[in-house]
Amino acid sequence: MKIRIYRQTEQDFDRIEIEGATFETIVNRAAVEGFQCSGYNSNPSQRLELQGAPKFKGICGPMWDGDAIRYECSATYAELSA
Repeated sequence: MKIRIYRQTEQDFDRIEIEGATFETIVNRAAVEGFQCSGYNSNPSQRLELQGAPKFKGICGPMWDGDAIRYECSATYAELSA
């Protein structure tokens, strides 16, 4: 499955958007940014778009953002969820 945009949202880093990205593309890009893939989402109660999406150590997500898959650092997640 292809997702149009992946968003990585963090307080101290610029937003990363990758149009036409595959899950393999985002895992490779995250590795360049220093994030290690810890597995793949298989939670059946989450949206179909999130199934098989990579998960990363120390990062919240995957989350659906209306038109994209989003990942956030813990501090940003806490700030936006307050």
